[in-house]
Amino acid sequence: MKKRLLPIPLILLIPILLLIVVSAAGIYRFSLSDEEILAKFPSSQQSNDAVIEQIFGLSTPNPWTIEVPESHAFSFISQYDAQTQLATGSYDAGSERGTVSVWSKWMLSVSETDYVSVMSVSNQGSGVFYYLARFHYDQGLKRMVVKESYLLGDRIQVASLNKLGQEIEVRFNKHAQGQTMSDTPSNEQLLRFSVSKAGIVNPIE
Repeated sequence: MKKRLLPIPLILLIPILLLIVVSAAGIYRFSLSDEEILAKFPSSQQSNDAVIEQIFGLSTPNPWTIEVPESHAFSFISQYDAQTQLATGSYDAGSERGTVSVWSKWMLSVSETDYVSVMSVSNQGSGVFYYLARFHYDQGLKRMVVKESYLLGDRIQVASLNKLGQEIEVRFNKHAQGQTMSDTPSNEQLLRFSVSKAGIVNPIE
């Protein structure tokens, strides 16, 4: 059976019709403003992290990330209780899992991108270890991370955290010798830390 050939005028008409359709689409596109295009095709925007926004007043979609001291585990701070002024997140290191907590009431700003507060780490055991921690906001990555942490003690009671010039003082009570860990700690302690212009914190011996 012989194939039927399209008449030459019809063959020439097909690309002309396609050209007309493409031209019409281009004219329609440039007749719309950017606002009208965004309204027709809204982009999916990530929501800001609520905890970071509440505590630091920063807008970022990335969660507050904390590397658990003396561990390879990470915790995402995902909850904040405004009444207790406590931000918390969980971590799981396989054989060990627990909770990381940061007190916003002790939060001090030591530079434009650095903050210091008291942080605690609890696990399946009875211990609750408290640290003085420095948190850094990476403006390029828009991420809040922990940079340094210094152990204060196990099941202590923090009394105050103050910045005096280029120094930070933390006052707390720890268990005295002979006290059981279930007792209220009564041994008063004072630790001092220096703060550089870049916000780096170091203990003062």
